[in-house]
Parts: sequence; C-alpha cells; structure tokens
Amino acid sequence: MNGRRPTKELRALTGAEGDAGPDRRVRRRPWSLRTRLTVTVLALLVAGLFAVPFATWAVVRDAGAERARERLTTFAADLTPLLADGRTLALGGDGEAMLRALGRAGGPSFVQVHTADGRPVQTVALDGSPPIDGPVTARPWWPGPRTAGSPDGARFAREGPGRDGGPFPGASDWWLRGSWLPDGRVLVVGTRTDEYDAFNGRLTGVHFAITVAALVTLAVIAYRAIRRALLPLDRIAATAKAIGDGDLTRRVEPADPHSEAGRLGLALNAMLGQIEAAFREREASEERLRRFIADASHELRTPVATVRGYAELFRRGAAERPADLAKTMDRIESEARRMGVLVDELLLLARLDQGRPLDRAPLDLTGLAADAVAAARAVDPERPLTLHAGTPLPVQGDAVRLRQLLDNLLANVRDHTPPGTPATVTLRAEHDSAVIEVRDEGPGIPADHAPHVFDRFYRADPARSRTGGGTGLGLAIVAAIAQAHGGTAALRPGGPGATFEIRLPLDVRSAQPMAGRSGPAPPGEPDAHA
Repeated sequence: MNGRRPTKELRALTGAEGDAGPDRRVRRRPWSLRTRLTVTVLALLVAGLFAVPFATWAVVRDAGAERARERLTTFAADLTPLLADGRTLALGGDGEAMLRALGRAGGPSFVQVHTADGRPVQTVALDGSPPIDGPVTARPWWPGPRTAGSPDGARFAREGPGRDGGPFPGASDWWLRGSWLPDGRVLVVGTRTDEYDAFNGRLTGVHFAITVAALVTLAVIAYRAIRRALLPLDRIAATAKAIGDGDLTRRVEPADPHSEAGRLGLALNAMLGQIEAAFREREASEERLRRFIADASHELRTPVATVRGYAELFRRGAAERPADLAKTMDRIESEARRMGVLVDELLLLARLDQGRPLDRAPLDLTGLAADAVAAARAVDPERPLTLHAGTPLPVQGDAVRLRQLLDNLLANVRDHTPPGTPATVTLRAEHDSAVIEVRDEGPGIPADHAPHVFDRFYRADPARSRTGGGTGLGLAIVAAIAQAHGGTAALRPGGPGATFEIRLPLDVRSAQPMAGRSGPAPPGEPDAHA
C-alpha cells in the first residue's frame, strides 16, 4: 500500500460513509475573524436601516388615520343637526357638490343614513361606496344602545376582508365612522384611502431604495475598514509563520501603539527579542561547550601522547639503561602532574558552572592577599612584587577559592612576563566593593586579544613569554570564582603592561574574628606603603 490512504478508508475514518440521515453532522470550517466581524456589522446595519422605513411607515399611518378620524368626526357632528327629526340628505346637486368640496379639502366622500335596525335608507357617494353588507347593527364594531353616560358611542374602523372578524369585509380602502342621530338612526361617513396609500407606498419605496443603497455603501465601507484594521494581525501571522520556519530575525512592522494590534505587535516584538536572545545565548553556550571539549581534548592529548611515548620507549629497552630509565620516569611523572592539574581545573570550572554553594565565611581579603604575595615571592624571589593594602577588607567568601583566585593572578604574571618584571598588588575599598588590582610592567596584552583573556583555553602567546606551560584556564577560573562570589573580573585598558581588576561585594556587617590572616605583613614583606 502506498503512503496515501485510499479514499474509501478516508471516508470511513471521517464518517463520510454510512447513514446519511438527519443525525449526520457536517463539519464546517470556522469563520475567520474578518468574516465574523463583517457579518455582525452587516446584521446590525440591516436591522438598523430597515427599522427606519418600517417605523416611518407606522408613524405616517397612525398620523393619517388620526387626521382622517378627526375630519370624519367633525363632519358627522356638523351633519347631525341637518338630519334631525327624521330629515334626509338633499339628493342631487347640493349634496354631491357638498361632498365634492369636502373631498377636495380632505373631507368625506361617502355619507349613508341607516334606520335604527341597521337598514340603509339613503346614500350620497363619490367614487363608489364601501361594501357594507347587511344591517350595520349586526356588526360587532357598531355601538350598543345609547346611554346617558355615552351620548355618542360611535367608533372609527378601517378593516380588511375577514380581518379579525372585522365589520366591513372588503372595505379595506375606506375609513368609516358611525354615529347616532338624535332620532335613533345611524349616520355613517367615510373617505377613501387611495391618496394616503399611494403617498405611504411612495414614501416606503423611497425609504427602501435609500436603505438598500446605504446598506451596500456601508457594507463596502465596513468591509474595507475591518480589513484595514486587521491588516496588522495578518502581518503578525506572516511574521509568526516566518519565525516558525526558522527566521528568528523577523519582527512585526510597527503600528499605532495606541491600538490593540499595535500593542500586540510591540509585545510580540519584545517577546521575539527575548526568544532570539535566548537562542543566541544557547547557540553561544553550545559553541563554547564544543570549543571547550575540543580544547580540553587537545590539552589532554599532548600529555597522554607523551606518557604513551615514554612508556613505549621504556618497553623497547630503556629499562636496561638506568640513566634513561630515570629520565623516562621523570617525564611520565611530569606529564601525569600536568594532566592532574588540568583535570582538577576542569572539575573546578564544572562545579562553578553548576552554581554549587561555596563554603562562605567572613574573612579578611587583605590577609589572603598578603599570604598569596608571600607565596609568590617564595616561588620567584627575583621578581619585585609589591603589596599596597590599607585597612582590612571584610568579605563573605570561600577562603580557599579566593586564595586560588589570587594565586592564579600572580601565576599569570609569572608565566606571561619576562623574568624580573615588577608587579604590584593593590587592595582598596570603593563604595560597597572590595577591589583587587594586579598590575605588571610587562609587554601587555594586544587590544584584539583583550576581549578573550577570560575565555577558557585562550592564550595570547605571541606577545607574552610562556615559560610555565599553563593550561589556559587560569584566568577563566579567576572570572568564575569572582562571579560565584557575586563579583566581576576585568582587564583594565591602557597603561604599560596588563592590569587585572577584581571586584567583590564588601561585607560591612561582618564582625571579628574573621577567617584568614590580618595584621602586619610578614617579615621581609613591604607594608602597605612600600
């Protein structure tokens, strides 16, 4: 079977096969944020814009009906005295002329008189009559018997065919009003709604056309505005994709910092900067580790090869010559010591890198420096070595490691300067720091080598003599010990020779007695003012 799954199996896994009944669920792709915002805005626009014409139509309808009711009520009141005592309307020219004049003024165009039992007895009409079938008293809208408290129980009605059991099926184009006459008859007046309906229809059509045009225009504007507002998010997504593909240098283009997308971009750029810095640091750490392993392997290879060579020489017959045997054993022992020193220094750096706690105690840095200077004089009595120290400098630290720091600095002077080159060790307090300064008058360190003097296995041999054959870890151990004590190690630029400066936190709260040596310099050692 090839790498692609057959279509039938895919359908079986995804549920595409089987029962296609109403229970089958269809998975749809989720809408994008742009689509959801656009649809939401359009729905609000449709609801708002179409509500306006409907509301206008309802207001105009109610206003027109109210005006018609008032006119019909006024006309019925004016007509009632003329129909008192059983009188009838003057048929012919006068009645029709009156209705025509009233119709032009917006008045009624239909008048009908009914008997008390609801039968029509007289009708004067223009433009036809509303279809009123049967006696009006049988209609539910018609008022009941007159009472003293309700001298006129007339009602106003506009009903369509069969609408809610209305009184006038088919009379939807008329406004009608009925009222009692003094003699018990019923007066019905009415007017057609053609002009009103035409006006309302035109108004609704205009509103609808304007609404549709406004909706299309606003939809386009809303879509473009939403698209423009979400462009920063598209750029952020593109940047994230590029970063996911491995380009950690990509950043989000700057946007308005006051907008949500702008603030998101700034936060993302800050996060990406930290991520890139972390990756760079990891890469640098891995590179240092690889270089460290390579250098350590190289450093160990030489003594191992030497030991193997002398062992091979011994096996081939050096044992028969006592003079050669002694020389061979001396070389093997020397290389073994060198390997032992290198392994010890590597282990120390490993412990310091792991951040293991030091054996801290209050101690006097001045006393440690005096001991270290005395030991250095014993090793190299021909080298002028001066100590400048004032009052005790209390620190919290590991006496063994700090003594090693001092010994390494002095050994660096001894190994990398010509014999007899003067050197000075100065101790002083600056603010909240104890400062150790070791300065020699040798050839100095070239500027291009200065940034790397504290790197592991780094040597600037061409400009400085190397009589001791160091491992290249001495100054790296100095920097690691200083950092483990919360301090720093630096190479100060300028001046003849090289000047190394160590800063450690002062322990001003330490009380006597302090570990380490304090007091006057040992015999033969210059005091603080030498």
